Amino acid sequence: MIDKMLISLFSLLLLSACGNSKNDSMETWKSRLFGVDAPKECSIDSQNKFVYDVLHDSYLWKDEVPDVNVSQSYYASPESVLKELRSSHDPFSFMMSAKEEKSYFQEGKNDNFGFDFIIAPIDETRYPLLISYVYPNSPAKLKGINRGEFITKVDGIEITKTNYHDVLDVLEKQDSVTLTFLKQGAVTSQYIQKSTYNIEPILYHDVLRNGNHRVGYMVFQDFIDTAIPSVDSVFISFKQDNVNDLILDLRYNGGGSDKIAGHLASLIGGSNVANNIFHRVSFNQRYAHYNYEKHFEQQQANALNLNRVFVITTKATCSASELVINALRASANNIEVIQVGSATCGKPYGYAEAGIFCDKALFAIDMTTKNSDGEGDYIHGLIPTCSAEDGYLNDFGDPSESMLQEVLYYIDNGSCSSNKSARSATSFKPKVLKLPKAGFKRIMGAY
Repeated sequence: MIDKMLISLFSLLLLSACGNSKNDSMETWKSRLFGVDAPKECSIDSQNKFVYDVLHDSYLWKDEVPDVNVSQSYYASPESVLKELRSSHDPFSFMMSAKEEKSYFQEGKNDNFGFDFIIAPIDETRYPLLISYVYPNSPAKLKGINRGEFITKVDGIEITKTNYHDVLDVLEKQDSVTLTFLKQGAVTSQYIQKSTYNIEPILYHDVLRNGNHRVGYMVFQDFIDTAIPSVDSVFISFKQDNVNDLILDLRYNGGGSDKIAGHLASLIGGSNVANNIFHRVSFNQRYAHYNYEKHFEQQQANALNLNRVFVITTKATCSASELVINALRASANNIEVIQVGSATCGKPYGYAEAGIFCDKALFAIDMTTKNSDGEGDYIHGLIPTCSAEDGYLNDFGDPSESMLQEVLYYIDNGSCSSNKSARSATSFKPKVLKLPKAGFKRIMGAY
């Protein structure tokens, strides 16, 4: 998202109510997004027209949007207008509730169980969930749930090949569940209830020592407005510990604010990047006069001034995460970015801001980003320097975890390992089924 100062040029948010009831529990907003006013009343026809008008105005691929009748007779909801009319180049534009948008991006809060997972089939029938990460402060963490644990049943129902989609629906919609775990051969059950908690955007951090070599390691999950104090605190500790290298683990980071991305990248590069161009933003032809350059920050006291950084990535690494990598790689910065893992999601696009209307937030792609070398066409993802698989059964910071292990090998040897099969993190590697995620779930994937 563009810095809030720029937003004032074309977006004015005013608190309002949709409808006349004084008992409405949902706060709603009225806004102007670029050249389109939010509807004055919240009928389906009015909401559909707002989405349609945005797609014909500030949307990056507005020339590809057909001229159609978007009344309720043809489209049942504004969500269906967006889904049906967005460009074939665009799997990213989405809608969410305005309340959730404010809670996550601005206030730094989640309201869920606080864990994410992949499917790990153990035979043709049984499809347990394998925990990939758990948020600190979340209900899941408070119940002692950790990465690498298997969930075999939800509310007493075994998770199978034929019902796992139903199980996902239960976890998404129900406020409480009983989970059955398989831990080191023992079966245990745990009742867990959703609650609202403050997001700790850094899932893990530590300084790994190899002789006199100190390697800072940070698993960063959320580019949200409230992330700066946590990031600053970790970088102060890295600075005090005189780290020689940094491993930035973005394997599950789906993106967020470019302001936070710029701050993080500035702390990594320090004097190497200070005041250099961070990225160049371009809008569609109608709003090309808003195109601008955003710069790295001035030198910060807790900046590491590194001339190389290791970044761990997967297909879930997206948007602002890719922006950090691409911006640091620009030739003017003289920083070697060594990417380990798998290719990223491929999203060199963004949103100026959400279009807030009625009780909804519309995120329609309206800008592209390139680094100072003009590079930004990574629609098929940023390709890693060294390939490595996610070692789900090993915790973050475990030197035996496959992706971290590959980075440490590179630090020791100056190259990728040549025989990864011989360097596997564990004798057992689960077969995994990664679930496709869309919309807000692509950014914040936890249940």
